[in-house]
Amino acid sequence: MLFEDNIPYSTLKTLLIVLGTLGMMCTTTRFKYSAKRVALHFFLYLSYVAASSAAIIFFLGYPVFLRVFLFTISVPAIVLVFKMAKDQPAKAVFNYMTQILISAYAAATTTLINAAISGNELTDFFMRLTFYVLIILLEYRFLRRPFLWFTNVTDSGWLILALIPCSLIAYAVMLASYPVPYTQNPPNVVYIYLFSAVIAVIYFSVFQYLAMQYRLQITKQDLELMEVQVNRLKDKLSADAIAAEKSRIDRHDTRHILCTAASLLEEGKTADALDYISQSIRQFQTHTPVRYCQDVIINATLSSYFAQAKEAGITLETRLQFSDTLPVDSGEFAIVIANALENAINACRLLPKEKRRIAVRCICTPKLMFEISNPCSEPVAFSADGLPLSKEHGHGIGTRSIFTFCNKYHALYDFSVSNGQFVLRIVL
Repeated sequence: MLFEDNIPYSTLKTLLIVLGTLGMMCTTTRFKYSAKRVALHFFLYLSYVAASSAAIIFFLGYPVFLRVFLFTISVPAIVLVFKMAKDQPAKAVFNYMTQILISAYAAATTTLINAAISGNELTDFFMRLTFYVLIILLEYRFLRRPFLWFTNVTDSGWLILALIPCSLIAYAVMLASYPVPYTQNPPNVVYIYLFSAVIAVIYFSVFQYLAMQYRLQITKQDLELMEVQVNRLKDKLSADAIAAEKSRIDRHDTRHILCTAASLLEEGKTADALDYISQSIRQFQTHTPVRYCQDVIINATLSSYFAQAKEAGITLETRLQFSDTLPVDSGEFAIVIANALENAINACRLLPKEKRRIAVRCICTPKLMFEISNPCSEPVAFSADGLPLSKEHGHGIGTRSIFTFCNKYHALYDFSVSNGQFVLRIVL
């Protein structure tokens, strides 16, 4: 039951399908314009859809409309949404054509169900409305976060991937409309739904492969990051060892300086003693490193990043209570601290100096708990794993390194934004 003879309802049905498809596209899209501007563009587009669809159905017939809707409706929709979205072209084509493919099957299924129950225009309309509302809600609830997260971190391969939904929907339309509409050709209905099983297998296989490639990529990046950071920590330890040795030598030399000054004073040569002490002060420069904990690697990490924070004009609030023994490898935990502090420092550098503030807390009794917070001026999007999504390409590696550490040691982690503060908590 296509209701092709009822042109007003066919036009209304087309508008409902298009509106539902646009809603599905929006669930997996970030827009760069305001909601009002997006709604205005959609209104103008829907007006065009209503006029063009009614004209094609009236002059050329409904079968022709089914054969050309990809060009008269789908392509303009893809271009429109792409112009308003923040997507790359290949990603946009894959996303939108996939949604159109799902929508086409939803529309065809509704038609077949309505025909099976001998429904009319009213049952057809409400079934379509129910189908699209459910699909949009389900996609927004379960698909939006993981899809945006996945597309945010994966940049390669989308051009080839976009060919999949394009070719699948072209073939599905051919099955549904040639030589006659699918409602008049029962064997083709069987082929169409057998083809949907093939589509499901293809998408499952592709995403499994991409997920595997993504995990390999993340693992490689994490290893490279850890190697770089371990080398930095080694350099810092080497510098601290040199400073400690210098401090030991300086303390040894101080004894001789004091003995010499005392001898000059005993001989009554006060002016010479004062001059000698002044010269020694200029030549003898000491630097006593701050000790935050007994572990040399973690202490070196805290010293290095706290120094960077002070140079950036950031106020530090610290409450650190490290135990002598940690439940994790101190080198790996130091990398977590380094990543968290580096992210917090970079975020604070974007703020006015009076708002730059980082609070660091670490407690080791009864469990090890590490918390760091800093002001957050912009809204933060989170992935399905609860990780903050980076807005810039190539960023977010430190966050994934923290995620890898927490998975390895079965630690609880929580990234959150509350009262304008971005907070990271890790509990072992």
